[in-house]
Amino acid sequence: MAGAKRIAVLGGGNGAHAMAADLTLKGYEVNICEAPEFKENFSITLERQAIELIDGWGEKHLVKVKKATTNFEEAIKGVSYIMMVVPAIGAISFFNSILPYLEDGQTIIKWSANFSTFSFAKILKEKGTKKDITLAETHTLPWGCRLVAPGTVEIMVWAVKLLLATLPAKKVDKVINEVKNMYPVVAGENILAPSLNNLNPVVHPVGTVMNAGWIDTIAKDFYFYRDGNTLSISRGIKAVFEEVSRVANAVGVKMLEYPEEDFWKKSAIMSTYFRTSFDKEGAVSRISGPSSVKSRYITEDVPYGLVPIAKLARKFNVPTPVIDSVIQLASVINQTNYYQEGTSLENLGIADLSKQELQKVLREGF
Repeated sequence: MAGAKRIAVLGGGNGAHAMAADLTLKGYEVNICEAPEFKENFSITLERQAIELIDGWGEKHLVKVKKATTNFEEAIKGVSYIMMVVPAIGAISFFNSILPYLEDGQTIIKWSANFSTFSFAKILKEKGTKKDITLAETHTLPWGCRLVAPGTVEIMVWAVKLLLATLPAKKVDKVINEVKNMYPVVAGENILAPSLNNLNPVVHPVGTVMNAGWIDTIAKDFYFYRDGNTLSISRGIKAVFEEVSRVANAVGVKMLEYPEEDFWKKSAIMSTYFRTSFDKEGAVSRISGPSSVKSRYITEDVPYGLVPIAKLARKFNVPTPVIDSVIQLASVINQTNYYQEGTSLENLGIADLSKQELQKVLREGF
C-alpha cells in the first residue's frame, strides 16, 4: 500500500471537484473519477486534467490533478483513501463499481453520511470479501460549494468541525489521526453519529415542503436561506432537530450542540460550524436552490435521510410526528411513497438487531 498521500475522489459534482482540487493544493496526489455514464458532464475536467477552484476569497486556481478518469480500477489503484463524494442515490452503484478493485488497507469515507456505511458493510459481508477495508462517514462536506461552470467549482463556506466515525468504531483513532491533516475532523461514537448529525435531512425537507408554493412559482431563482427561511420555517427545522435528537439519545449517540439563537438565523444551524472570509450569513444566502420540489432537498434528503431516521425511531419506540408529517407531505407533493421506497433497516442489515446487538455491530462490525 502507498502512503496516505495518495487519494482517490469518486464523483463528478460540486463536492468531488472541490475535494479533488482542495486536497491537491494541500499536497496530496489525487485521482478524481466519475462514473462512465456521466462522462459527458465530466468532459471538461477529463480534457483539462485540471479543476478550476474559486476559493473563499474569490481567488481562482487552476489545479492540475494527478488523474481525472472514468476508470474505477485506475482511480483507486495504490491509494490509501477513497473519498466517495456522491449523492446518496449513487453511493451503492459507486461502491459496487470499485468492489472488485479494492486493496488491503484502504479506507473508504462517504462524504456526507446517509447511513451508507451499513449498506457497504452488508455488501462486503454478502460478497464474502476478506480484504482489510475500513469504512467511514462524515456528517457533512468540508465546505458549501457549487459548480458554477463545467469543471469550475466555487467554495462559499468551509467547515471548522466535522464529525467522523468508522465501522467498526475501534478503527476511528487511526483514521482521525490521518484525516485531521486534511480536514478538522473529530470522532463520533459510532457510525450512526454522522448520519444522525447530517443537517441536510433536518433542514432541507421541512423547509422545502413549507416553501413548496414559493418554489413552484419562482423555480430556479429561489434561494432557500435568503428567501425561504422565516420564523415559521425555523420552527419546523427546530422541531425536526429535536425529534432526531431523541432518536440519537435512544441509540446512544450525541448530537452536536447548537446555540439556541442559531436556530433563528437565516442560515439556521447549517452555518454554526462553518466559516467564511467575511459575512457568513451573506455567503450562505448566496447558495441557491432548491429550484424544484423534486430537487435533492427532497429526493435525497427524505428517502435516504428522514426515512431511515423515522424507521429507527419506530424500532426504538421514539415518537416522531413532525418527521412523519414531512415524509408524508413530501410523498404527496411528489406523488412518491418515500417511506416505502426509502432506505429500510433491512437495507442496512440492522432490522432484526436488538439494541445490544446493534451496539456490538457498531463497535466490532458485522
